[in-house]
Amino acid sequence: MSDAEVQSLWDDRVGWSKTADRLKKTRETLRTIVLSLTVAGAALQTAAATWPEQKLLLGGSGTVALAAVAFIGRYFLKPENAKKWLRARSVSEGVKTEIYTFRAGAEPYAHPDAIDKLRAKLKEIYDSAKGLDLERAKTGEVSQPAPPQLDHEQYIEKRVRQQVKQYYTPKAQKYAWQAEFFNWAEIGFAALAALLGAVATFVGDAHSSATQLSAWIAVLTTIAGSFAAHAAASQFEAEATIFYATARQLKDLEAGWRSNKAQGDNAEWSKFVSSCETVISASNQDWMAKLDQNQAG
Repeated sequence: MSDAEVQSLWDDRVGWSKTADRLKKTRETLRTIVLSLTVAGAALQTAAATWPEQKLLLGGSGTVALAAVAFIGRYFLKPENAKKWLRARSVSEGVKTEIYTFRAGAEPYAHPDAIDKLRAKLKEIYDSAKGLDLERAKTGEVSQPAPPQLDHEQYIEKRVRQQVKQYYTPKAQKYAWQAEFFNWAEIGFAALAALLGAVATFVGDAHSSATQLSAWIAVLTTIAGSFAAHAAASQFEAEATIFYATARQLKDLEAGWRSNKAQGDNAEWSKFVSSCETVISASNQDWMAKLDQNQAG
């Protein structure tokens, strides 16, 4: 297989990656909009009851915000839409694994028929992407340099270490902080609701202020639940855990290879490459399965 053909296959993989990124970004943006509209709608409707002179404006705005939440959920956040980006990501990562294995000269691409095997494997992967042609077409043609032929050290540096340093570790950190933010946001709004509840109890049920406070307690409880639901749907904690564990596994595999006295053996090299790619593939399949299960629910 010529470098030009490998570059063509790699460019198509990059196109699938960009497609997955776009679909995921759209979904994340819509989820953020839903969270914001839910909070705003609940607050506006309660404010309308609290300030009757602005009832029409505040109540109407709140109703529109909550109606928009239902509209977005029904038409743009359907489970089948989530599966589109999961499938696109699966294609991209599957092709990436095969090309890196091929370029590393590891099994099953360590023999003269390596080219035929790679073509057959990629055809199998692309066949699983049927139904996503429209989304892929929107991305158009994109290009990034394909990995060259890799010796042992180059594979470790450009595949294993790069995945750890530029993908898994930063992603784990990002999602860990997001999980903590939403956890504290939920706790904060729940605590504020409890505080207002205590104030309302102290004021007394007969006092008009107690009635107003009760309404805002419900709003704060709704907001706390919305933050919790957003975090659960986004699977921040699960993703952080998976990415961190994968980075740790890849580091352990490299350390094991360094201590392996049979580094020059082709069978041992193929075993090492297969182990690394299996860890990466298992990581991708794990978090995509968790997200898919969550979206379907």
